[in-house]
Amino acid sequence: MYKNLAFITGVILAVMLFFNGMLASIMGPYMSTLMFHFIGLIIIIIISIVKKNKLPRITKIPILFLLPGVLSVLTILLNNICIPKIGITLIIGISLFGQLVMSNIVDHLGLFGMPVNKFKKEKMIAFSIISLGIIAMITM
Repeated sequence: MYKNLAFITGVILAVMLFFNGMLASIMGPYMSTLMFHFIGLIIIIIISIVKKNKLPRITKIPILFLLPGVLSVLTILLNNICIPKIGITLIIGISLFGQLVMSNIVDHLGLFGMPVNKFKKEKMIAFSIISLGIIAMITM
């Protein structure tokens, strides 16, 4: 089930990037990033009201846990800047490769409290195939 949800997340991300790119071509990358996050804020406020969620005490949340919000803004902004120049397919391919590399580093070193899963040389075949695919997309 979770693999299906991960696949659906990938589809949603591709659609989101497309529409973000279209919005960025109309409003510019900075204003479209602001618009994207403002709409997200409104939606999550509505969901929180409907679900009757209580607002946690912000002072009890470690500052490091706010980093994903910053990273989200940077991700959307950088995508909005890059989409008109290199297209969605290449952005998604390179982004997925970056996620693959970083997740393997986190797994191998056990960063952020994750269990250690050492990198196996068999994964080099997959990395090579993905790298060749991205190189082919860049050069063609």
